[in-house]
Amino acid sequence: MPYSMTGFAYKTESFNGYEISVKIKSLNNRGLDIKVKGSRDIIFFIDLDVRSIVKEYINRGSVDIIIDVKQQVVEFPLDIERLKEAVKKVRYIERSIGISLSDDKLFDIASSLVLEEKGEVLSQELKDRILSVVRNVIKELKKEREKEGKKLVKDIKARLKSIEKNLNRIEKIKDKIVEKAKSRILEKLKELLGEEYSERAFIEATLLADKMDITEEIVRLRSHLDRFKELLKSKEPVGRKMDFLCQEMLREINTMGNKMPDLSEHTVEMKTELEKIRQQVQNIE
Repeated sequence: MPYSMTGFAYKTESFNGYEISVKIKSLNNRGLDIKVKGSRDIIFFIDLDVRSIVKEYINRGSVDIIIDVKQQVVEFPLDIERLKEAVKKVRYIERSIGISLSDDKLFDIASSLVLEEKGEVLSQELKDRILSVVRNVIKELKKEREKEGKKLVKDIKARLKSIEKNLNRIEKIKDKIVEKAKSRILEKLKELLGEEYSERAFIEATLLADKMDITEEIVRLRSHLDRFKELLKSKEPVGRKMDFLCQEMLREINTMGNKMPDLSEHTVEMKTELEKIRQQVQNIE
């Protein structure tokens, strides 16, 4: 069953005094476009890992991921003595170059120096848990895309059935239309050439009527319809293949309409259904 490219999933989890929230939204796109957002101090360490996880589950679509990590328990993560030394260093630089920093700015710079000395901004344990939440949310997104995919498939099947019904009607009446066209052409040629050239008129009328034959177009269109049904059963990404088949089917329908204008009632209806299928296909992975 093909997957839709649209979906949304969200999960919040508590871990060691942290609240980890992950939101994922996906939309249709020609390829796979991944955007990871959140605190720079977190994303810097996990961006590549998050992208790798996404690629395990999703092949196509525009995927936006927002990762938010907050401390639930108020703790002071910095060594006070180290912080005091860092403040002294910043104060010395401040006096040396003749600038004046606010207390907030002074604290930000000093605390960042302490964290750099510590050599660890994001613990491996917390990183692993964040990635675990990301993986679980992507699995939920996959389920949502599958549900939406089932709706798309149901709609497409109904429209394919409508196209097949019109094609069946065309197949039943095409010979009669050809014969009527042949008779009209024959009568017109007899008027132009005269009765003494009736045999020649018959041959010419037959040749012109043969050009109206749409048997090949019907066979190809049925083949495309069968192939489309096969793709609807596939679990692999098939959106691009379906889009190509829509183009091929439109070509056959247009050719039938051009060869036999009397079929316009059916060819117009088929093209209408095919256009709706094509719009739905744009959302299939």
